[in-house]
Amino acid sequence: MVDVTPEKGAGYEHWAKVFNLKQSAKSVAELERYGLKSLEDLQTALAIAKTEESECRYALKAVEAELDDKKELQKRVLAYANTKPIREEYRALKSNSAKAKYRKTHESEFIIIESAQKYFKEHGITKIPSYKTLQSEVERLTSRQNELYEKLREKRGEVKRLQTIADNIQKTIGQENKRRDTYEI
Repeated sequence: MVDVTPEKGAGYEHWAKVFNLKQSAKSVAELERYGLKSLEDLQTALAIAKTEESECRYALKAVEAELDDKKELQKRVLAYANTKPIREEYRALKSNSAKAKYRKTHESEFIIIESAQKYFKEHGITKIPSYKTLQSEVERLTSRQNELYEKLREKRGEVKRLQTIADNIQKTIGQENKRRDTYEI
Protein backbone atom coordinates (compact mmCIF):
# COMPACT_ATOMS: atom_id res chain seq x y z
CA MET A 1 0.00 0.00 0.00
CA VAL A 2 1.07 3.58 -0.58
CA ASP A 3 0.60 6.74 1.43
CA VAL A 4 -2.20 8.98 0.25
CA THR A 5 -0.71 12.45 0.13
CA PRO A 6 -2.91 15.25 -1.22
CA GLU A 7 0.20 17.40 -1.78
CA LYS A 8 1.04 15.37 -4.90
CA GLY A 9 -2.22 16.33 -6.57
CA ALA A 10 -5.76 15.12 -6.89
CA GLY A 11 -4.91 12.58 -9.59
CA TYR A 12 -2.28 10.90 -7.44
CA GLU A 13 -4.58 10.96 -4.43
CA HIS A 14 -7.34 9.24 -6.43
CA TRP A 15 -4.90 6.67 -7.84
CA ALA A 16 -3.44 5.98 -4.38
CA LYS A 17 -6.90 5.43 -2.86
CA VAL A 18 -7.90 3.03 -5.65
CA PHE A 19 -4.53 1.24 -5.44
CA ASN A 20 -4.83 0.86 -1.67
CA LEU A 21 -8.39 -0.43 -2.03
CA LYS A 22 -7.19 -3.06 -4.51
CA GLN A 23 -4.34 -4.04 -2.20
CA SER A 24 -6.77 -4.36 0.71
CA ALA A 25 -9.02 -6.59 -1.40
CA LYS A 26 -6.03 -8.75 -2.40
CA SER A 27 -5.00 -9.02 1.24
CA VAL A 28 -8.47 -10.14 2.30
CA ALA A 29 -8.52 -12.67 -0.56
CA GLU A 30 -5.12 -13.98 0.58
CA LEU A 31 -6.41 -14.26 4.14
CA GLU A 32 -9.27 -16.40 2.87
CA ARG A 33 -6.87 -18.46 0.73
CA TYR A 34 -4.77 -19.20 3.83
CA GLY A 35 -7.96 -19.95 5.76
CA LEU A 36 -7.32 -17.22 8.33
CA LYS A 37 -10.33 -15.70 10.08
CA SER A 38 -8.78 -13.02 12.30
CA LEU A 39 -5.72 -10.86 12.81
CA GLU A 40 -4.65 -13.18 15.62
CA ASP A 41 -4.74 -16.12 13.18
CA LEU A 42 -2.67 -14.07 10.75
CA GLN A 43 -0.11 -13.19 13.43
CA THR A 44 0.06 -16.85 14.47
CA ALA A 45 0.53 -17.99 10.86
CA LEU A 46 3.24 -15.35 10.39
CA ALA A 47 5.04 -16.46 13.56
CA ILE A 48 4.87 -20.11 12.44
CA ALA A 49 6.18 -19.20 8.98
CA LYS A 50 9.07 -17.23 10.51
CA THR A 51 9.90 -20.15 12.80
CA GLU A 52 9.88 -22.59 9.87
CA GLU A 53 12.09 -20.22 7.87
CA SER A 54 14.51 -19.99 10.79
CA GLU A 55 14.60 -23.78 11.23
CA CYS A 56 15.24 -24.22 7.53
CA ARG A 57 18.08 -21.70 7.69
CA TYR A 58 19.67 -23.55 10.65
CA ALA A 59 19.34 -26.90 8.85
CA LEU A 60 20.95 -25.36 5.77
CA LYS A 61 23.85 -24.01 7.82
CA ALA A 62 24.40 -27.44 9.39
CA VAL A 63 24.44 -29.13 5.98
CA GLU A 64 26.81 -26.48 4.61
CA ALA A 65 29.18 -26.97 7.55
CA GLU A 66 29.14 -30.76 7.08
CA LEU A 67 29.67 -30.29 3.34
CA ASP A 68 32.67 -28.04 3.97
CA ASP A 69 34.13 -30.65 6.35
CA LYS A 70 33.65 -33.45 3.80
CA LYS A 71 35.23 -31.37 1.04
CA GLU A 72 38.22 -30.59 3.25
CA LEU A 73 38.58 -34.27 4.16
CA GLN A 74 38.26 -35.18 0.49
CA LYS A 75 41.01 -32.71 -0.38
CA ARG A 76 43.30 -34.18 2.32
CA VAL A 77 42.58 -37.77 1.27
CA LEU A 78 43.37 -36.96 -2.35
CA ALA A 79 46.62 -35.20 -1.42
CA TYR A 80 47.61 -38.13 0.81
CA ALA A 81 46.75 -40.68 -1.88
CA ASN A 82 48.80 -38.81 -4.47
CA THR A 83 51.88 -39.10 -2.25
CA LYS A 84 51.61 -42.88 -1.92
CA PRO A 85 54.55 -43.61 -4.31
CA ILE A 86 56.78 -41.23 -2.32
CA ARG A 87 55.85 -42.91 0.96
CA GLU A 88 56.46 -46.40 -0.46
CA GLU A 89 59.85 -45.45 -1.89
CA TYR A 90 60.82 -43.87 1.43
CA ARG A 91 59.88 -47.01 3.36
CA ALA A 92 61.86 -49.15 0.94
CA LEU A 93 65.10 -47.31 1.71
CA LYS A 94 67.33 -49.10 4.22
CA SER A 95 69.89 -46.59 5.48
CA ASN A 96 69.16 -43.47 7.45
CA SER A 97 71.43 -41.38 5.23
CA ALA A 98 69.54 -42.49 2.11
CA LYS A 99 66.25 -41.69 3.84
CA ALA A 100 67.51 -38.24 4.86
CA LYS A 101 68.70 -37.50 1.33
CA TYR A 102 65.40 -38.75 -0.17
CA ARG A 103 63.40 -36.72 2.32
CA LYS A 104 65.38 -33.59 1.47
CA THR A 105 64.80 -34.00 -2.28
CA HIS A 106 61.05 -34.60 -1.77
CA GLU A 107 60.53 -32.09 1.00
CA SER A 108 57.33 -30.57 -0.44
CA GLU A 109 55.65 -33.98 -0.71
CA PHE A 110 56.59 -34.78 2.89
CA ILE A 111 55.05 -31.49 4.02
CA ILE A 112 51.80 -32.56 2.30
CA ILE A 113 52.03 -36.02 3.90
CA GLU A 114 52.62 -34.63 7.38
CA SER A 115 49.86 -32.07 6.98
CA ALA A 116 47.39 -34.77 5.94
CA GLN A 117 48.48 -37.05 8.79
CA LYS A 118 48.11 -34.21 11.28
CA TYR A 119 44.61 -33.45 9.95
CA PHE A 120 43.60 -37.11 10.24
CA LYS A 121 44.94 -37.31 13.79
CA GLU A 122 43.22 -34.06 14.88
CA HIS A 123 39.89 -35.29 13.55
CA GLY A 124 40.21 -38.80 14.99
CA ILE A 125 40.36 -40.51 11.61
CA THR A 126 42.09 -43.86 12.00
CA LYS A 127 40.91 -45.43 8.75
CA ILE A 128 41.19 -43.16 5.74
CA PRO A 129 37.96 -43.28 3.70
CA SER A 130 38.07 -43.81 -0.04
CA TYR A 131 37.83 -40.82 -2.35
CA LYS A 132 34.77 -42.33 -4.09
CA THR A 133 32.95 -42.72 -0.79
CA LEU A 134 33.66 -39.11 0.06
CA GLN A 135 32.56 -38.02 -3.42
CA SER A 136 29.21 -39.76 -2.99
CA GLU A 137 28.81 -38.11 0.44
CA VAL A 138 29.60 -34.70 -1.07
CA GLU A 139 27.05 -35.30 -3.84
CA ARG A 140 24.39 -36.35 -1.30
CA LEU A 141 25.07 -33.29 0.85
CA THR A 142 25.04 -31.00 -2.18
CA SER A 143 21.68 -32.42 -3.19
CA ARG A 144 20.35 -31.88 0.34
CA GLN A 145 21.78 -28.34 0.31
CA ASN A 146 19.94 -27.56 -2.94
CA GLU A 147 16.69 -28.94 -1.51
CA LEU A 148 17.08 -26.76 1.57
CA TYR A 149 17.86 -23.68 -0.53
CA GLU A 150 14.64 -24.25 -2.48
CA LYS A 151 12.67 -24.81 0.72
CA LEU A 152 14.20 -21.67 2.25
CA ARG A 153 13.18 -19.64 -0.82
CA GLU A 154 9.62 -20.92 -0.45
CA LYS A 155 9.56 -20.13 3.27
CA ARG A 156 10.93 -16.62 2.68
CA GLY A 157 8.26 -16.04 0.03
CA GLU A 158 5.56 -17.22 2.42
CA VAL A 159 6.85 -14.97 5.20
CA LYS A 160 6.99 -12.04 2.81
CA ARG A 161 3.41 -12.66 1.59
CA LEU A 162 2.07 -12.99 5.11
CA GLN A 163 4.00 -9.92 6.27
CA THR A 164 2.65 -7.91 3.33
CA ILE A 165 -0.89 -9.03 4.14
CA ALA A 166 -0.41 -8.10 7.79
CA ASP A 167 1.02 -4.69 6.88
CA ASN A 168 -1.77 -3.98 4.40
CA ILE A 169 -4.46 -4.93 6.88
CA GLN A 170 -2.85 -2.84 9.62
CA LYS A 171 -2.73 0.14 7.24
CA THR A 172 -6.35 -0.44 6.21
CA ILE A 173 -7.44 -0.61 9.83
CA GLY A 174 -5.38 2.51 10.56
CA GLN A 175 -7.04 4.37 7.70
CA GLU A 176 -10.49 3.28 8.87
CA ASN A 177 -9.74 4.52 12.39
CA LYS A 178 -8.45 7.78 10.94
CA ARG A 179 -11.65 8.25 8.92
CA ARG A 180 -13.80 7.54 11.98
CA ASP A 181 -11.84 10.12 13.98
CA THR A 182 -12.35 12.80 11.31
CA TYR A 183 -16.12 12.11 11.11
CA GLU A 184 -16.55 12.36 14.85
CA ILE A 185 -15.09 15.90 15.03
